[in-house]
Amino acid sequence: KDKEDQFVKSLQSFRLLEVAASLICMIFYSGVLTFGNSYIEHEGDIVTFFLAILCLLVFRRWYYESNKNATRTAIFMYLPLVVVLCSRFHNAFVTGHGLDPSIRLHASHNALVFLPALAVLLALRLKWFESTQTLSVSNLIDVLSIVCLACSWWEKRTRDHSRNGHEFAQASIICVIIGVIHSVYCTGSELMSQDNENQVQRSWKLLCHSRLALFRVMLFLVIVTGPSTASTAVIVLVQCASLSQMMMQSKAFAKIDAPVMAAMWRLLIRQIFFATNHHCSFNRLHFSAAFVATDTFQFHVAGFSLFMNTFGWELLGTLLLLLTSRFTNFTTVNSMDEPSRVWDWFCFYQCTETLTSCVSVSAMKRHLMVWAIFAPRYMFAAIFTVMGLMFWLVDALLLFTHRDGYTKFKGMGKD
Repeated sequence: KDKEDQFVKSLQSFRLLEVAASLICMIFYSGVLTFGNSYIEHEGDIVTFFLAILCLLVFRRWYYESNKNATRTAIFMYLPLVVVLCSRFHNAFVTGHGLDPSIRLHASHNALVFLPALAVLLALRLKWFESTQTLSVSNLIDVLSIVCLACSWWEKRTRDHSRNGHEFAQASIICVIIGVIHSVYCTGSELMSQDNENQVQRSWKLLCHSRLALFRVMLFLVIVTGPSTASTAVIVLVQCASLSQMMMQSKAFAKIDAPVMAAMWRLLIRQIFFATNHHCSFNRLHFSAAFVATDTFQFHVAGFSLFMNTFGWELLGTLLLLLTSRFTNFTTVNSMDEPSRVWDWFCFYQCTETLTSCVSVSAMKRHLMVWAIFAPRYMFAAIFTVMGLMFWLVDALLLFTHRDGYTKFKGMGKD
């Protein structure tokens, strides 16, 4: 019994260390970082480092527990390592985001790289994003979109400059738009449905339709960002799936506290932003996103493409966390509201970042680099927060008007 008590105390100390580390990392990232121009310049490296620290701390606790209880050893124990290794691999080997594939300077633009990446992406679509219907039209839409995208990139890499791949890119975008409309329609129909079906089944259908819609929006980001994003999309899917599975662990020894889980989601989403060759600076915008499917500049189309290229990953990551928070049920009695707490902490971190960015801009108003570093950093933080608050308002509205249909579903994950 003494050994068991000591073991429980050790696990509790590990959890307290994780919470303390997450709070320290987020205080530095959301607060201290916004006051230093050198910190802002190396923000991507800092985010990756903090994410690795938190994931390794979680892995340490799970590995310690598995050594004490061999019967509890499971594959999920290595999920934090998957997140860390994918981040390091992404930063080291996937380059050239936002650049034209005809430049031929990056390995990720080679057909030997982006064609297998698109094949893996298609396989993950058919395996992980299963349709709730037996109809194959939904799958066909995404297959056509990915095939047209591969043909577009192939043509852009040819030395024949008369073949620019715009026709195939336009066809791929049309397929994506049709797919998104289809997913949104299915999600809305299921949400407004008055059928007296099992709550678990209905919630599962909502989750499937919503995730499929996010996948199709991600395809649009792949189109407007370039061939490098094919590898990025595969890595991001693996990382998000790993974090989602970590979030659904409900047993006491595997449970991750809400501040830690929210910090890992926050850092992962921001790490993807920097890994795709973005930065909180206006001179790092991917203006080529406006011309992936046409040589003619069209203000609204170009503006929307550039916006999605820059802020699309933040939008998708935030929406995915919101969906996971609402449709994930922790099976332990004391953690029924844990997913909602993760979403609350996530919003708190984002609002804190915007507040400190505003304070830093005010404090550094006479600094030499205010317009080059501090002001753009504040603008990006404000846009991130506006998107988060928009989702928060939509979530609150849906919870208020459809409380019975838009809540955490019961019984999910029970044997």
